[in-house]
Amino acid sequence: MVDMTDDSRTLLIDWFDRYVNRYRDKKGNLPAALELKYRHSQRVAENARLIAQGLNLTPEKILMAEGCGLVHDIGRFPQYIRYESFHDADTVDHGQEGRRILEKEQIPRHFDADDGERIACAVEYHNKKVSDIPTNLKDEAIFFLRLIRDADKLDIMDLVMKSVANDGFSNLSDMLPHIRTSRELTPAVVEEILKTKTVSVNNLRTVTDFVAMLASWFYDLNYAPTRALASDYHILRRIEEALPDTQDIRDLLTDIKTGL
Repeated sequence: MVDMTDDSRTLLIDWFDRYVNRYRDKKGNLPAALELKYRHSQRVAENARLIAQGLNLTPEKILMAEGCGLVHDIGRFPQYIRYESFHDADTVDHGQEGRRILEKEQIPRHFDADDGERIACAVEYHNKKVSDIPTNLKDEAIFFLRLIRDADKLDIMDLVMKSVANDGFSNLSDMLPHIRTSRELTPAVVEEILKTKTVSVNNLRTVTDFVAMLASWFYDLNYAPTRALASDYHILRRIEEALPDTQDIRDLLTDIKTGL
């Protein structure tokens, strides 16, 4: 096995930027939604690096985590241009689309078979429910997939809560048209979380439902450094402040805090 090196990391970064540049206009600008995803990808790469360092991984594995984080959402770019939406259920599974892009661009061939598969798995399955992730993936692929899922969740939670505090996440409906900017909470969403510790995006109806989903993500944080970063960012406190003070929400937050 050949671990990722500085050179292969640079190759991945250069390819990522060249690929994203295809979606820029003549002035060099991305559509606002894709600029958001571009910056998100960079922050997920940074989160992945911090988590990997917190796990005391080797320098080569830290580079692998960072590289996986950078390209994890590559499928979002053609998805948005084609459909003007990030709602997978109505468009395309952006994880599967991302893997298709990697293979079409022949990115895995620049790495040994194991590293190429780790990158491809992180991209393809980062957005899946745990129950939908194949059980026959190699241990190292599962490890990096879980790390990227953590890094992704951290940035989405932080970004959404900043937007909710700033303007009620007014642009959410542009990206996910089926979600209203209403601050009402759909009772069935909390009931589903309390029963299953997860919720389907397709069941979300309002911004507050979306925030409740973010709370459920604490059940699927895999590594201690991830939970430490979430604490540093005060994410759970910010989520609690944005949710209504109901008994179901209190029960949910108490259960989450018990597991931290």
